[in-house]
Amino acid sequence: MERKHSPLSKFFDVVDKLEDILCGGTLVALLLVVLLQVFGRWLGKSFAWTEETTRFLFIWMMFIAVAAGFNRAESSRVTVLLQVLPRFIQKFCTLLYFVFSIAFFCFMAKYGFELTMQKFAINEMGAAVALPLGFIMVCVPISGVLGVIGTIQSMLEYFKKVDIGGDQA
Repeated sequence: MERKHSPLSKFFDVVDKLEDILCGGTLVALLLVVLLQVFGRWLGKSFAWTEETTRFLFIWMMFIAVAAGFNRAESSRVTVLLQVLPRFIQKFCTLLYFVFSIAFFCFMAKYGFELTMQKFAINEMGAAVALPLGFIMVCVPISGVLGVIGTIQSMLEYFKKVDIGGDQA
């Protein structure tokens, strides 16, 4: 799908690159930790921290990836039923898609931030890694902010891909 450049394209490019680095970095770290876990068990030496670290890296990777899916309107949507409705209802549903997506990501950012601050305030720690869980939970508000940015990007630069009643390739 052809990208329609907007005045914010350079900003969106930076955010896209940041998401790629975060997702790619967590994926590489996840792979290395799992390999270490497998080889450790193969050698008869189990590392207690690898299982929890794997879980934490997976949580980070998935939350960032959810937000990244909205950058180019690549999030999952079912539009088969909507395509048989009248054109004005399709347009309204497209608007609802943007409104509810932004509202959901704002909810994630606000309450994720509150939850993260709560984790830091009570100094809750991971069982095996002994890392404050606030560091793990901070991916939720980050994902919320990145999701809002990504939804705005898809609205400005990939609208034809999101438009339910439009011509989709």
